[in-house]
Amino acid sequence: MLEYIRCMVAGKSLRACARKVGISLPTSFTWRHKILAALKNFDKNVNFFGIVEIDELLMDYSEKGRQYSSVKEMKRAMRKKPKKVAVIVATDRSGNILFRNTESNRAKQEDIEKFLKGRITEDAVLCTGTKYAFRHIRKSKVKHKEIVGAKRKKRGVYSTATVKAKSEEFTKWIYSKFRGVATKYLQNYIMWYVAIGKYLSEVIISNTGRMLNLASSDRFAWYEYYRVSKISYTV
Repeated sequence: MLEYIRCMVAGKSLRACARKVGISLPTSFTWRHKILAALKNFDKNVNFFGIVEIDELLMDYSEKGRQYSSVKEMKRAMRKKPKKVAVIVATDRSGNILFRNTESNRAKQEDIEKFLKGRITEDAVLCTGTKYAFRHIRKSKVKHKEIVGAKRKKRGVYSTATVKAKSEEFTKWIYSKFRGVATKYLQNYIMWYVAIGKYLSEVIISNTGRMLNLASSDRFAWYEYYRVSKISYTV
């Protein structure tokens, strides 16, 4: 497993990891997702301070890897499946960042408030765009809020430019590195991206131990992977 994590930190593909460690491609897929399932709970360590930017990222809904029993089933699924899935993105000026898959086609006010609960300090200023759900976050949840329009900087300080840039960077990472991922596994990949940004740098050897420590910190990770892997599509 240590050698496999070293391959992951180096950014190798599933096939390359499998060849290096001497395992099959399906086993490589399982190992990767068990490790990523452990990183999922890492979000408990992410908090925001000072000026905090928050936004919604719409990503393509994906059933990558799904096998259809017939052409009829495939056509029915194509007609009924959602086109987009909303991801809440937040970052502060200190570089703390977190994404959350809402598993819906748009972020709702309650999703945003739940996402922020316990993560944002009382004196923080939350910068949001003009979308309804973000504009109507309750003051009891966030005391200081600034609503800014697209491509604008309010009072020379408040904007959502940084969070939009992070969203674009994450999207490029997902599609260039993995050619997209199944939506049911999206949160796992989100936490991989967050862990890379917060704890892991470009030095592969020293970061292998950090990745192993993160991956082994949650003893329920294998159960979480099994639960997600068994999620069936409804159409």
